[in-house]
Amino acid sequence: MPSVLQPWVQELPLRAQGTLLTGYRGCDLAPKNPVSIDEHNGCSTGEDTVPRQLVAYLRFLTLVAADPREIDIPGAWFQSKPPEKWKPSQLSHYPLHWYGHLMHCFEVVAYLRPFEDEHTDRVRGIYVRLAHALHLNPETKEQLVQRLTEDRIAKGDVVS
Repeated sequence: MPSVLQPWVQELPLRAQGTLLTGYRGCDLAPKNPVSIDEHNGCSTGEDTVPRQLVAYLRFLTLVAADPREIDIPGAWFQSKPPEKWKPSQLSHYPLHWYGHLMHCFEVVAYLRPFEDEHTDRVRGIYVRLAHALHLNPETKEQLVQRLTEDRIAKGDVVS
């Protein structure tokens, strides 16, 4: 049975997979139809929002598109590149809870994606920029793996 998760994602520890699932929806406060349609020819015009572009890029990196022809259509659910010019401050009016999910999703991809390609530096850069904007030191790969695979029962630190 095929999966919407790319094969490498299916191999991740369950908490890492769960982390990615928190980011796919996008922010509820982000505009739902940011790209306008030209009434004369039906084509999209304008720019998509930074939050929607980042989430669409995250989906591209980790999910399987049901129809690959839809990738990179303006405003589509999958985008093969992040926004060209953006600043974390463009996300500052969205809830911190959502921002944190997005940051951790890019962290998982940055450290646990098992191959290097043209996306590797971009993804790591996104994670570091999001962390630094909150005045946080980015975790190392080892710290991420430790946190996502710790035995919370043994530690007495089970959280919901």
